[in-house]
Amino acid sequence: MKARFFIALLFFITLSNTFSQQLDKIGKENPVKISGGLSFNQTAYSAWGMESRRDPYRYILSGNLNFDVYGMAIPVSFTYSNQDFNYNQPFNQFSISPTYKWLNFQLGYGNVSFSPYTLGGHTFLGAAVSGSPNDRWDFSVMYGRLRDAVLYDEENQNGEPSFRRMGYGFKTEYRHKTGNIGVTLFKAKDDPSSYKSDSIPEGLLPQDNLSTSVYFGQEIVSNLTIQSEIGVSILTTNTNAEKAANKGTDWLFNSRTSTSSYWAGNFGLNYQFKSWLFGTSYERIGPEYRTLGSYYANNDLETMSLNINGALFNSKVNIGGNFGTQRNNIDGENSSDMSNFNMALNLNWIVSKKVNTSFNYSNFRSYTVIRDQFEVINQSDPLHQFDTLNYTQLTDAGNLSVNWNISGSKKIIQNLNLNLNYQQTSDQQSDQAVNNANSQFWNGALGWNWGNKPLDLRLGFSANGSYSFAGNDIPSTFTAGPTISCTKGFLDKKIKARTSVSMNQSRSDNIVQSTVISWRLGASTTLNKSHSINLSSALMNRQRKIEAEDNSITELTVTLTYAYRFSAFNKKTRKN
Repeated sequence: MKARFFIALLFFITLSNTFSQQLDKIGKENPVKISGGLSFNQTAYSAWGMESRRDPYRYILSGNLNFDVYGMAIPVSFTYSNQDFNYNQPFNQFSISPTYKWLNFQLGYGNVSFSPYTLGGHTFLGAAVSGSPNDRWDFSVMYGRLRDAVLYDEENQNGEPSFRRMGYGFKTEYRHKTGNIGVTLFKAKDDPSSYKSDSIPEGLLPQDNLSTSVYFGQEIVSNLTIQSEIGVSILTTNTNAEKAANKGTDWLFNSRTSTSSYWAGNFGLNYQFKSWLFGTSYERIGPEYRTLGSYYANNDLETMSLNINGALFNSKVNIGGNFGTQRNNIDGENSSDMSNFNMALNLNWIVSKKVNTSFNYSNFRSYTVIRDQFEVINQSDPLHQFDTLNYTQLTDAGNLSVNWNISGSKKIIQNLNLNLNYQQTSDQQSDQAVNNANSQFWNGALGWNWGNKPLDLRLGFSANGSYSFAGNDIPSTFTAGPTISCTKGFLDKKIKARTSVSMNQSRSDNIVQSTVISWRLGASTTLNKSHSINLSSALMNRQRKIEAEDNSITELTVTLTYAYRFSAFNKKTRKN
């Protein structure tokens, strides 16, 4: 009964304020706004010395239309080509986000983040209200369906069966002159009746969860602040288990023999001294900590870190550093454990008004997608997706960049820039379990740009190089080459013409493997801010060495694109 009253009250407030919002806008602006666009892309392709990799002619007609009715967005899009047809409409997941004065609403599909220890961005179907009645108070309330009932399907092994899961929660925060304090609470429970009892697969058990957290921040003395958050999650992995002893919380949560409680917390301390900021933090997430308000949560981790940021020489030099340790197996009950030391350093130096440099180094473990710049340079079809190298658990990474603004007058602009990247990994690469104990990747680019504003003319030159070493059993590769480009405006800058020529050569163990020469030519224009036309072409010649024989192939790709954008009823109506 309390849950039903909560739902009814929430929807009544939401709908009443939504109608108020609509009445408030009548006479001030148009209730309906329409915007959209249409584009037609044509690509012609031809190849010599090889079999064609795609159709000689391809067209793609795509469009989108968006209706906005008092803040309710209804987007529709379609794509049609001589290869396939795709149509998208929004009614499988819809949402309305109206506002009224200091209140914000979410109706339909939405997501709310209270805390990583309670509700952390889980998508739900329902309603939410948030707002700030004054400068001191904030609040958020939500109720909705977190998961729908999904029946077990033997033919779909990737489908995960589940009960319907409902949840509700709130967050409130109070701010004062020297700090803040807040509380979050989240409750979620599976409904066993949403699944036929005679068809429940083995291992699927209904769950119940109550999680809450308390956080605060406070300035202890001048320039010294402290912040902390403590979270507790009470999780029942099987609501069909026997009831446990009454602990006085049955009005909110029924304890059972499968109920366990977990806790997590963090603590931080920051000190500001002139232009320097010193900070330290500690976080502990207990083993098996989990909440039904997050799709995934780290647990069994202890992390400590130290942060330093400051400026020297009248803020010409800015220094930042982060040093930390992390370990798992907090209770020592696992058969193995992991610990590591991570750090990140960054330095920005303004040498003069025209020259500035930056340097970054880190050995944090992360997930990185590396797209070789020569894949972009040698790409013939702008719609063709090229491969990338995926590195996880990055061990070491460094970056150095220098920018020199040689000239910045009203007529002439000229700059020179240098960029160097270094990465060393020992991880899983490109979704294949390959242990690259000593893999290295170097990448560098030197570029010069010159422009004449009155003539609307730009010239550019760049030299690029990359080197990769993946282990003693794999040959190293080195690719380098220059690129020259030119852009010119005509007819009072209404038409932009561009061209570029590139050449790069790849070597493996100092033996030439391939040489690529490309020439690009294109032009574009915009008419009445709504119509745009773009013409581009790419002529690519590749010479590859295959079993001591030279193999030359040439590809030509020409693309013509027309796009139209429009909007209607978007201007505010005049007052009577």
